[in-house]
Amino acid sequence: MHLRVRALADHAILRRIYEQRLVAIDKCRDRLLQNARVQEETLTNMRNYVATSLQSMYRGWKGRLVAADVRRRHYAAIEIQRVARGLLGRRAAQRERRKQNMVLQSPWAMKQLLERSKLVRTVGSWQEWCDPWTTEFFYFEMYTQDSQWQPPPPYTAFLHCDWAECGYVATTMHEIHQHKRSAHKWYCDVCQARNVGYSFPICPYCAVGMTTPAIVDARDWPLATRRASTVTAHDTHDVVPPVASPKRRDSAVRRASLRPRTASMEPPRDTTDTSGLLLATTAIRPCDSTAFDHVMWLSAFEGVASAFAKAQYPSGSLYVGDFADGACHGWGEYYYANGDQYRGQWANGFRHGFGLWESACGKTYKGQWRDGVKHGVGLLTFPNGETYEGEWDAGEIHGRGVHSSANGDVYVGDWDHGVHHGFGSLTKANGNSYRGMFVHGRADGIGILTADGEVYKGNWVRDVRDGRGVCFYANGSIYSGTWANDMCDGAGVFVSAMGEKYVGHWRRNLKHGRGRYVFANGDIFDGTFSDNMANGLGVYRHVATGDVYTGPFASDKYDGHNGVYAWASGTLYEGAFVDGHIHGKGRITYFNGNSYAGDFVQAQKHGFGEFKWPNGNVYLGAFAFGRINGRGTMVYSSGHTYDGDWVDGTRHGSGTFIYANGDVYDGDWVHDEFHGIGMYTWRPGSSLQEAYEGEWHHGIRHGRGTYTYVDGTIYDGDWVSGKRHGHGRYLWPNGDYYDGAFDDETQHGDGVFQAHGGDRYEGAWERNVRSGAGRIVYADGNVFVGSFSNGRRHGPGTMTYADGNVYAGLWLHDERQGGGIYTYHATPTDTLRLRVFGV
Repeated sequence: MHLRVRALADHAILRRIYEQRLVAIDKCRDRLLQNARVQEETLTNMRNYVATSLQSMYRGWKGRLVAADVRRRHYAAIEIQRVARGLLGRRAAQRERRKQNMVLQSPWAMKQLLERSKLVRTVGSWQEWCDPWTTEFFYFEMYTQDSQWQPPPPYTAFLHCDWAECGYVATTMHEIHQHKRSAHKWYCDVCQARNVGYSFPICPYCAVGMTTPAIVDARDWPLATRRASTVTAHDTHDVVPPVASPKRRDSAVRRASLRPRTASMEPPRDTTDTSGLLLATTAIRPCDSTAFDHVMWLSAFEGVASAFAKAQYPSGSLYVGDFADGACHGWGEYYYANGDQYRGQWANGFRHGFGLWESACGKTYKGQWRDGVKHGVGLLTFPNGETYEGEWDAGEIHGRGVHSSANGDVYVGDWDHGVHHGFGSLTKANGNSYRGMFVHGRADGIGILTADGEVYKGNWVRDVRDGRGVCFYANGSIYSGTWANDMCDGAGVFVSAMGEKYVGHWRRNLKHGRGRYVFANGDIFDGTFSDNMANGLGVYRHVATGDVYTGPFASDKYDGHNGVYAWASGTLYEGAFVDGHIHGKGRITYFNGNSYAGDFVQAQKHGFGEFKWPNGNVYLGAFAFGRINGRGTMVYSSGHTYDGDWVDGTRHGSGTFIYANGDVYDGDWVHDEFHGIGMYTWRPGSSLQEAYEGEWHHGIRHGRGTYTYVDGTIYDGDWVSGKRHGHGRYLWPNGDYYDGAFDDETQHGDGVFQAHGGDRYEGAWERNVRSGAGRIVYADGNVFVGSFSNGRRHGPGTMTYADGNVYAGLWLHDERQGGGIYTYHATPTDTLRLRVFGV
């Protein structure tokens, strides 16, 4: 045996030496081949290098010529482009400057502006226009259709102040007009009216021409603090006043005050009487004074068609100003009995033209009048600071105007009968603003709202957002779509500040209906919404992982039957979902071919189900927390079958395992191993059937158990590591049995063997044979007590026969050997026969 093992070892050593030599030969061959390839590649490179050097000499000279030609053409092209771009750039800049200087860039808008504006004057090809809505001057070129705010060169002369000894030069028409209104005020010597500079030398109230103005302090008001007449005494004596009636007591004084002043502030140099000429110049047509009988005249003319007078009415009101044909006509001041005042123009007894009205409560109106009511352009101011400046019609705010509330709110735009109507801009004191269309005082139409950092652009209906519109929220979110009753309603797009996006239908500011939601992490949901949450059928795509869910939703979670979840790895689930988790009946097919159909709880296999492996294994039974747990049946592709208890995917508890060859184990299991009490049957039902019933430990027979062999023998006793070991009982089919100690599958130690013939051995055993001290009781009654060796009586021993005789001596190989003591047990009838040798 040792020689064979040594030969095998030597053979293995020689084999390894041979293999190592083969490997060394292969490496040497590879190294030689590599060196040959390197040498061949070196030669090839040298040949290529020589050829490349020759080519480079030629290509270098020719390449330099080509590069020089290309550079020349490139520089020429750059120069041409520079010139062309410079020309085109200057033309583009000129067009841009012309475009920027234009009043309005849209031809249609410019046409509308010209239609509503008033032509002031035309100088050359330039026209000066005034916009009545904004009172702004602009200029229009008739041939090129250009427009601009600043006066063109032909209008430079109009920007110089033509007042004597005033060299002011303005830049705009507004500045020159403001200068003439504020810097050069003068009084008419005839009517004592206070005039502005640009009306000199014609008084707009009495139409009397002046030559040199009398500059007065701006605080003077001609009708409140009238200056004393500058007519000299001898001029007064030369004037022949008409006869005054008793009701016109101070008519002479009035006539004297109405005489024209001298041409300068100094006394006249020529003392020639010119009163007749002056009277002829200022002759006033007589009028019927019967219409003024109810008025108490304070100063007036008798019998003239028009006059400057002061009259007090029975109501207590006082009028100072021009009269014509029995009515207030011209310029005058009216002091109402309730404290109100009006200063301005009159026509036929009505406030008509430009005037200033001040109420006793503090309200003032400065502007145009017609037929006694506000009409035209005017400024209305309230005591609390509230103002309106704009157009009026028949006493109502109508047209274009600016309204500033006492709380700081400002409205600029169109009005209709006292309410906002048309296009306008409303700015609140807190900074919120609306710019757009109004209808009957409410936002209606297209408009832009800016409030609390939010901006809305779109349609309005009765002060609420309604129709198409886009809203930019303060946090950066954006909504664009349909509105209804100031809420998102209909189709729309919402983009949050975090990057989330929703495209779909809305209802009452909530996502409702079909829509798509794109999350900040890239996930996408397509489906149905209800009350701002996903409800109904939909598709959810996980962009990061590639997973896709298709099926019903409830309250933003997967919920319902017939849902499908597909993992990017290929795993697919079809079945029920509850509260965002796989829950209920369903089927899942894994990417590796595994499949499960059955109950789920919280996305884990839990309950009763069937699991199939791609190798053909099938499990049908209970699951718990994603693992096989409980009672179930596993059918293996190899033909094995297990029916019993499972714990965490392993056979654990009580169960029956049927092998493909027919073997059966029925008993206890622990972690996929026979453990506990169980019965294993080999080839059941056949003539070769064997069975073991008893204790198992980690898949092997260990402990107490009974084994029935194919030949009918039975062992009942202790087992250790799958072998008979310890105390046991071995029963043969013929009735023999052994009851005693076993060691390593053999009868070893003390034991009792009972033969079916009646023999009985009690004593020591060694490897299935009697060895050592023992006792045999034979079926015929004989009893041997002594030593045994190799199954035979060997050594000292005592045989007691059935008749009572006893032999004590040595035994060798089951035979008496040598001398011994034979004790005879005599009965009363026995006789002893002796044979004496030698007698």
